[in-house]
Amino acid sequence: MTKQSKNLQAGYATGTYPLADLTRPLPSLAGFQAFVAAAYLGSVSKAAEHLCRTQGAVSRQIQQLEAHYQCALFVRHTSGLALTAEGDTLLTVAVHVLTQLVQHADIQRDAVSVITVRLPSTFAIRWLLPRLADINDALGGTELRISTSADDVPDFTASDVDAIVVRGTGPWMGVEAVPLFAETLTPMCTPTLAASLNSVADLAHATLLHPGSGYAEWRCWLDGVGTTQIDARRGLVFDTLELTLTAAAEGHGVAIGDPRMAQERLDAGSLMMPFREVVQNGASYFLIYPSQRAAQRKIRDLADIFVRLTQKE
Repeated sequence: MTKQSKNLQAGYATGTYPLADLTRPLPSLAGFQAFVAAAYLGSVSKAAEHLCRTQGAVSRQIQQLEAHYQCALFVRHTSGLALTAEGDTLLTVAVHVLTQLVQHADIQRDAVSVITVRLPSTFAIRWLLPRLADINDALGGTELRISTSADDVPDFTASDVDAIVVRGTGPWMGVEAVPLFAETLTPMCTPTLAASLNSVADLAHATLLHPGSGYAEWRCWLDGVGTTQIDARRGLVFDTLELTLTAAAEGHGVAIGDPRMAQERLDAGSLMMPFREVVQNGASYFLIYPSQRAAQRKIRDLADIFVRLTQKE
């Protein structure tokens, strides 16, 4: 491609590209990334793992490229993919364009370093915010941006998300998962309500508050303490642990959750743990990010401070 004129309107220099050419429909960047990954790795499945996408999504993106250029880009063999002559030519162009975009992004990132982290809302409010000053100090000049979601799937298709805190069991393909802490479960309620709970059996007369529609947390704790007479499906269902704990603090029933997420309320006395039994449910909190971002300093700094803060607990 010849050098573009700085004036892309009428009267551009001979041999340069006008605005109409530069803005005509082209395949998506995601399609070129899928194509380059498949070409380098010789496999659609490996490309999907590398990109944290589904194999079907990568296949469709490559098919869309082939439809746009009206040629086959790969020859499929039992041992993997091989580039056609047209594919080899396109690969050179695609790598050049993506390299230019990545280098520009790196320059912009160095000028204003930003890291965006997606978190469960309760984790953000009850764990991260009390430690925000320490986290910002550790990140130095990097600006921390926080978004919340009830979705525990480590989905990085949104390009503006650098890392995600996930509650789950793992493993997840194509990502680095840094363990933060194992989730524990115990009932929590107001001191007034706790005074009426002399034994686990007394929960049969209390309203159980659930942080999700599956009733899994109460079932896990009741199984863990060996109680079978109480129906874990009774009570009120909320969509976040934060709402569940708030309802408990207002006297609406007995919540179940990780006491770390209620530490402020426990310290203040608006909630207390009426029983000694604390049960692990097999889930943990992880800081997750794509494997290819592991070398980024802002990612390393974030992982280091999260681990240091959890080790203090």
